[in-house]
Amino acid sequence: MAANVLSALNDIDAALRATSKPWNGLFSWAEARTGITRLKLFFGVVCATCMFLIPGSLYSALASDLLGFAYPAYATAALMMRTVEQLPAADRRASVSPDNRWFTYWMLFAVALTVQQMCGGLLRSVPFYCLIKTAFFAWCAAPMEANGAAYVYAVVVRRYFNPDER
Repeated sequence: MAANVLSALNDIDAALRATSKPWNGLFSWAEARTGITRLKLFFGVVCATCMFLIPGSLYSALASDLLGFAYPAYATAALMMRTVEQLPAADRRASVSPDNRWFTYWMLFAVALTVQQMCGGLLRSVPFYCLIKTAFFAWCAAPMEANGAAYVYAVVVRRYFNPDER
């Protein structure tokens, strides 16, 4: 049991020190400023987050949603860019693969749910909000090459995650 716990702590520490991860800069800065190790800082953030989530307010539901999709969305977009980089140069700007369209669709859906969770009262006052949202997601899921998810991938995801296109 102790060996499993120690192994898990070592894995977490290695992930916190991985230079390819988006949190590396933040943890480097915090570690240098405070002198506290990354692992202790991480568990401090986890404990503070748990204390924030326990009461169950609107903001805690929003934080829960953000924690549930923010990093997975980032990792999915990075994965999509790695698969695009493996294609021959001539095919990179061609059509968007069906996998990337569906990854983009689910990321858009998660973002929409989180925004709806945060601004639900305000969004209910927007005329035709449900109709617009449904039409947008129908366009994103449409079984065609140039659907909404492919458009968002080409215009937003590819530009943000591919430094060659900025």
